[in-house]
Amino acid sequence: MGATNCPETPRQRMISMMYLVYTAMLALNVSAEILTAFKTVGDSMEITNKLLLQKSETSYQLFENAYKANQEKVAENWNKALEVKKATREMLDYIDNVKYELVAVTDGLEGGTAAAKKILDSIGFGGVVNKDNFDKPTHYFIANETGTEGRAMELKKKIDAYQTKMLSYVDSRYHARIKGVQIDTKTERPDSDGKLLNWQMLNFHHTIILADLVILNKLKSEIQNSELDIINVLYSAVSADDFKFDNVAARVIPKSTYVIQGSNFEADLFVAAYDSKTKLRADLGGGQSLYSNDSGIVQLKLGSGALGPHKYAGKVYVKKEFTEEEYPFSGEYFVAAPTATISLDKMNIFYIGVPNPISISVPGANADQIFPTITGAGASITKVGPGKYEINVKSTGKATISVSANMNGKVMPMGASEYRIKIMPKPTAMVGSSQGGRIERDVLLAQGRLSAIMENFEFNVRYNIKSFAMSFSTGGDAEVAIVSNSPEFTPEMKAKIGRLRRGNKVYIDAIRVVGPDGERAPANPTMMFTIQ
Repeated sequence: MGATNCPETPRQRMISMMYLVYTAMLALNVSAEILTAFKTVGDSMEITNKLLLQKSETSYQLFENAYKANQEKVAENWNKALEVKKATREMLDYIDNVKYELVAVTDGLEGGTAAAKKILDSIGFGGVVNKDNFDKPTHYFIANETGTEGRAMELKKKIDAYQTKMLSYVDSRYHARIKGVQIDTKTERPDSDGKLLNWQMLNFHHTIILADLVILNKLKSEIQNSELDIINVLYSAVSADDFKFDNVAARVIPKSTYVIQGSNFEADLFVAAYDSKTKLRADLGGGQSLYSNDSGIVQLKLGSGALGPHKYAGKVYVKKEFTEEEYPFSGEYFVAAPTATISLDKMNIFYIGVPNPISISVPGANADQIFPTITGAGASITKVGPGKYEINVKSTGKATISVSANMNGKVMPMGASEYRIKIMPKPTAMVGSSQGGRIERDVLLAQGRLSAIMENFEFNVRYNIKSFAMSFSTGGDAEVAIVSNSPEFTPEMKAKIGRLRRGNKVYIDAIRVVGPDGERAPANPTMMFTIQ
């Protein structure tokens, strides 16, 4: 990455010389010819400043291209360049606003700075009416006898602040160079009588408006020249500390040495130190040649059709002045068949109505690189932890789990497994620990409720009794069944049970239970108890 300085062009030197000549002539009577000359110089400097702006934009474009090509290397100085551009444009806009305000004040324009801008942008210096007026410009720029107040002093402070800020963007070893092209606002210089004057008084005291406008344009030109120099320093500094390599060794960096069949073995093949201007060439035998990319890396891809270990070897060639020097490399990788391990944490089938936990793993892939999907039976899969998932199904039949995994940046299928879907077993209705048979009256009363139990089932599933009916056989006429809409015996049921004698029977039927899969009948929808 190179850089070019921005020496003052012959055109700029000519304009600067004319500026000095015309400033010196201010002490004389200002003739029409002198005013015309000021107008010519001022308009010419406007053109020069526009050309300088175009030149700086070209430099920024080159800088931006370098940034896009190598962001990591160029980013720091490119960001500084953007700050330089922003601060410079603000400084130039400020000077332009001073010009517009000066013309508006001197010519008494009703439209103010907007009207002045329109005149200068369309007509140029020739549009100024009071071309030789120095009284109003002096009052505008110099507010007291020493020039320490007023717009000239404000302008000086802004220039000083801007130039100090510009120095902060470059290394201290470049400060002397940058200061050499900056505006000197510190040094006092003698006037025609030998009296030392500060920068404000020297430039803006008793000067006609056209001379002031030329001076302001000259300031813009000097600021833009300084900007160009700073941009070139920042641009060249990007590669100023680069070093040239003097030792080269071939290296192969595989993304993984464990490769699934159907994918590719991938590795970065490069020399440990390289010259970015030199294109590397690698030969793998059989006439196959590879070339380095913009980062000096040869990207190596080898097939994985056959299972088992694979070896590779070749040479990297580095260009010398009149020949190429070769550096051998070699390595090996292992090709394995794609496989995924799916284990059901509870049973080997899926049940409707409950989350079915499973574990999935793929050799050579992290848990976050595994992507399972499920199809059939209205099934869905939810990840609940690293390698842990829950399956929910809605209907009987079969469901298929397919597993893919990200292997070395490529998502590949790892296999699939099919599973049967079943309805959960029916719960068993019980009174205490009994499903019927002989029972003491007091024990039946003490139990006082029904419960639904899932016997010998791995899942933690809870069913609740929704309703049931109870009827009695006491040797007399049949009685109407009593209904409970809860698991509990009703007070009427308990009263009936309390009057039972030995040998009387109690029938419980129409039992309905509710669980995660909805409402259903238990495995034993009818129970009969005999009082003993």
